[in-house]
Amino acid sequence: MKKKLLYRLFIFLLSGFLSIESAFALQKTIFPCDKYSDTFETFNLDHWKDILLLSRSKGIVKVENGYLMLQASEKGPCEIQVYSLFTFENNFDIQVDYDISNLNKHKECRFNTGIVLQTMQDEISYKCYVAKGAKTSLIFRSRIDRFGEKNIEKHKTKAFDKKGTIRIVRNKGQIKFLILNNKRLKNKQWNTIYKFKALCREKLRLRIKLQTGEDKGLKNICPLTIKYDNFKVNSCYKIIEE
Repeated sequence: MKKKLLYRLFIFLLSGFLSIESAFALQKTIFPCDKYSDTFETFNLDHWKDILLLSRSKGIVKVENGYLMLQASEKGPCEIQVYSLFTFENNFDIQVDYDISNLNKHKECRFNTGIVLQTMQDEISYKCYVAKGAKTSLIFRSRIDRFGEKNIEKHKTKAFDKKGTIRIVRNKGQIKFLILNNKRLKNKQWNTIYKFKALCREKLRLRIKLQTGEDKGLKNICPLTIKYDNFKVNSCYKIIEE
């Protein structure tokens, strides 16, 4: 807390001498954001932790060929979570590439995968997913959960294809979910999927997840493997390791 106050005072004193742009550049130098970006050449134990959940079966997390791979179980539905060991304060802009191209082998799979941002005790979570039901096509799904209450705020729209980039931006408390799809969107334009109406100014932790399920009467277990790559912190106000 003392270091934080000294830092704020330092920036305040310099603000009379620096332009706004220079002040932000100085802040980025003191609290660099891009050092938390990850190409997943290895599993960085200083930044990520695989959390074992009490799901019906155990999935696998591994880094292979430059990808973070979440591999669902062949024995039953499972939930896989990779938590960040760092949190975001105030504004931030992050993105990660996803690849679920092996879905062709498992057309009746029921799953969701993407990025979740949660408050420190997981009182509130903001979920930005690619999802699919056993008999439905891919969708992008956004929702807020609060403790046991689900779907406090929700939105869904048809997804483009099995490869793309999920991007999440928080600005002045508003969280925005965007998608970049190189195959269908011309000139690599970002498409805004949803802007959450509920404002959030709390510190947030990131998790990358895969959850599979089975519909009643179906024997398909859905042993999907989802690949993630090129996690980028494009900008941030402050990142804290904890």
